[in-house]
Amino acid sequence: MRKTLPIHFLILAAVAGAGAGHGQLRPTLDRYCVDCHSDAQRTAGLSLESVDADDVAAAPETWEKVARKLRAGAMPPAGRSRPSGEATSRLLSGLESELDRAAAADPRPGRPAIHRLNRTEYANAIRDLLALEVDTRSLLPADDLAFGFDNIADTLSFSPLLLERYLATARKVSRLAVGDPSLRPEVETHHAAKVLVQSDRMSEELPFGSRGGLAIRHRFPLDAHYTFKVALGGRRAGAETLEIR
Repeated sequence: MRKTLPIHFLILAAVAGAGAGHGQLRPTLDRYCVDCHSDAQRTAGLSLESVDADDVAAAPETWEKVARKLRAGAMPPAGRSRPSGEATSRLLSGLESELDRAAAADPRPGRPAIHRLNRTEYANAIRDLLALEVDTRSLLPADDLAFGFDNIADTLSFSPLLLERYLATARKVSRLAVGDPSLRPEVETHHAAKVLVQSDRMSEELPFGSRGGLAIRHRFPLDAHYTFKVALGGRRAGAETLEIR
């Protein structure tokens, strides 16, 4: 009769088989690699003589080079003695498993490049810090795009002209934030869209049941007297009610 092995024995055997490639790393290096990659010769600037083969996580850059060369079949070089294909596969499997385990235990994604805020991020920062809605599209030029995105550090350059625009915007934002009483009176004009028929509710910000009109967001920098002038255009049949809220 055929014997059935206990499940714990099968698990132990599988674990032992998985680590077999890694356990043979040092003997394989000594046999096939150390002749050229020794501390004395350091061919291609690489030495595998004193590196710890039992602690792959201690030198992941070195073992990444070894794995790439083995995977490509570039090492050992042509004409030199090589391990069998099965032995190389076992070594690669064990080595790459150790590298993946080390990377998962201590991930090092690198540092993001320092870059300036684009105009959308700048507007969001002003809104969060000062509770001001700033139209940066009218104050700052459009940011350069790369791969369809305008927040990639490599493309967010800082020219002298752009610096002047940011400084001018910062001066305007600071005056809006503190309410500078020396501000000169300004005239701002808003037009209703001429291509839209003003016979229905025009915006989600307008009341239900309204017809025509427009919603405007405006920052009043000071407590003062303001003058509103409304000019109506087009042909109107009958009386119309105009509300300003």
